[in-house]
Amino acid sequence: MAVDGESPYPAGAFAPPGGTLKVVHLRTAKSLKGNRSRSFQLVTPDTVGTEHLLFTLVEVLPGGSTPPHKHGPEVESVYFILEGRGEVTSDRERRSVGPNTAVFFPMGSKHGIRNVGRGKLRYLSIHTPPYDIESLYKTWEGALLVLGG
Repeated sequence: MAVDGESPYPAGAFAPPGGTLKVVHLRTAKSLKGNRSRSFQLVTPDTVGTEHLLFTLVEVLPGGSTPPHKHGPEVESVYFILEGRGEVTSDRERRSVGPNTAVFFPMGSKHGIRNVGRGKLRYLSIHTPPYDIESLYKTWEGALLVLGG
């Protein structure tokens, strides 16, 4: 517990002051193609120089998915559903999700989502710390297809 006036976060947990504001537009963002899906790389170490965050927008067509996968044991993940219906998995758990729903995946969990609706599933995918997302997509598709950006 923090003492009055002290931050509860470890030293160096935040970017140093004096950095430059960066703006990334969806139409110019690099996107990775998956299983009937696209992941738009918005806020990443490559796009804006983040050290502690990876933030993408994912669109999944009906029947498509982000297959169950793991990141490093230190990575926490959150999906925030913007549009559509999905089924998330985390290790052995399954839950149905829809718009305006946040899903937290604990460190080291195997997790994924599939579109179970009739329309497009759109969600924000947030990870801390960042990981090598392009290597993950290569394991799914056998070859990475990068579009835009």
